[in-house]
Amino acid sequence: MINDDPGARDLVAIALRSFREAILPVVPADQRFTALMIANALGTAERELAACTGAEPALAAAVGDLLGETGDLPTLLPRLCAAIDAGRFDAPDRQSDLRAVLKDITLARLAVSNPKRLSAERREPGR
Repeated sequence: MINDDPGARDLVAIALRSFREAILPVVPADQRFTALMIANALGTAERELAACTGAEPALAAAVGDLLGETGDLPTLLPRLCAAIDAGRFDAPDRQSDLRAVLKDITLARLAVSNPKRLSAERREPGR
């Protein structure tokens, strides 16, 4: 049976929108910081859930290609770290591939943790 109910990402998005529109405007000044932290946490959770269905499979494929393995990102990242530590990417011809994948991982993490900074970086090339 197909589940037509909203998924986790949709539920978090609804909660965040409702919180911002209905709750945040009426929060007393002395509790505003806490309310903003809650909104920020919901926003981060929403972006993490989006990454699970968006960027994460592509990153897993890129890391897997680099390692010559398959698996999900949580499984492959520790293996990538071990391969780096073991010197598997010390050769100059391997370093550019590694740098490209590490850059993609960093950008994906930044898109979740601080998307405003990511937007600023893209507007200011060469920084």
